[in-house]
Amino acid sequence: MDKRQITPWAWIPTLYMAEGAPYFAVNTLAMLFLSEMGLSNADVALYTSWMYLPWVIKPFWSPILDLFGSKKMWVVVMQFIVAIALGGVAFSAPFDFWLNASLAFFWLCAFASATHDIAADGLYILALDTNQQSFFVGIRNTFYRISTVLCQWGCLVLAGQLFEKNTVDGMEMIPAHASAWSTVFYIMAIAFLVLSVYHFAFLPNDKKRLESISAVETYGRAEENGCTSENGCQSQEGMVASLKNNFKSFFAKFTGRELLLALLFIFTYRLGEAQLGKIAQLFLKDTYENGGLGLTLTDVGNIYGLVGVIALMVGGVLGGIAVSKYGLKRMMFPMLLFMNIPNVVYIFLSSTQTAFLPTIYAMVAIEQFGYGFGFTAFTLYLVYISQGKYSTTHYAICTGLMALGMMIPGMIAGYMQETLGYTNFFIWVCICTIPPFFIAPLLKIDREFGVK
Repeated sequence: MDKRQITPWAWIPTLYMAEGAPYFAVNTLAMLFLSEMGLSNADVALYTSWMYLPWVIKPFWSPILDLFGSKKMWVVVMQFIVAIALGGVAFSAPFDFWLNASLAFFWLCAFASATHDIAADGLYILALDTNQQSFFVGIRNTFYRISTVLCQWGCLVLAGQLFEKNTVDGMEMIPAHASAWSTVFYIMAIAFLVLSVYHFAFLPNDKKRLESISAVETYGRAEENGCTSENGCQSQEGMVASLKNNFKSFFAKFTGRELLLALLFIFTYRLGEAQLGKIAQLFLKDTYENGGLGLTLTDVGNIYGLVGVIALMVGGVLGGIAVSKYGLKRMMFPMLLFMNIPNVVYIFLSSTQTAFLPTIYAMVAIEQFGYGFGFTAFTLYLVYISQGKYSTTHYAICTGLMALGMMIPGMIAGYMQETLGYTNFFIWVCICTIPPFFIAPLLKIDREFGVK
């Protein structure tokens, strides 16, 4: 079969499910796995926040993928490495050396996942024409969200059910947490092994696609990445020149004041949420005596992975509709309110320690809906400041800065929670949401940007 004739339906859904799953494995499942295995909230938040680093530095090594091999090759190899990494976590879980080994394997998974993101998105652009790209953008986003549900709901519920199966009258018949999580990660590893084999067979060959592009189009693509006929991009020297050009052209867009405001906004927009995201699910499952709600992994999976994800998606869709009608500048302040005000639900939950599940479901749904609605503004602001000649690489720089803004606050979240207690920590989170309200009105944004 000529792989150039393979329908995009055969690989886009599976490719973007494979893109989402390892990200959530590293940033959600790893957090709950480490907590269930006995680590403190401070250690969990610190270790898992460091795992954002591959996404922070992703813009620095993305040009390497253009120097060696095809995007298809990188996708297949990274999926195989993800399978090895998740299998390593599964294998090490029952042993005494589980902590060091699992952290090393999670790090490997994180780097493979970030690299996979670059290759998958590059393949999407190279293998499809512009009409196909527009048609499939919603489909790829849908399957990315499906991977969110499978990872944050399916895996957590499975881990919870396996733990309960290995526990009788509160007594662990075997090391139940290790056994449950080991099974979950083995299943994910096998799934990624199958995906790597499937995509080796069914992904289009982007090398052939590149050969069919005219010289003008090829130069246009190279120029988009900061390459010129003088510096080239097919050498180490060209790669370094490309990186320098990309960063120089990005920062040259702004005056000194505009740059300072943009960076402050990027680093503070998610300052509260970056800390909340590291603690909220740990709070739900922590014991009542420690100030938590004492929920099971199954409950947490249902609340966050199913109801929460649905609320997040609905909020994101409605946020997009609102911006398309009123524009980003007019919607910025309302979206900041939607993003941050719902965080107060955790002050209520922690102060009352309610055990009434419908209330917990409703509160988390409100918070996740607000997050989905408000995050739309942040995403579009990154798109706005990335506009121009090198929009693709500038957006990669913005997402790297965004990841850094998540990593640093997340590292201290566990320490802050253990020092303050849950209720005071959630009050602290709400205080941390204040800075962007003062910065947003000072940002330079075209009033018509985002209006359909």
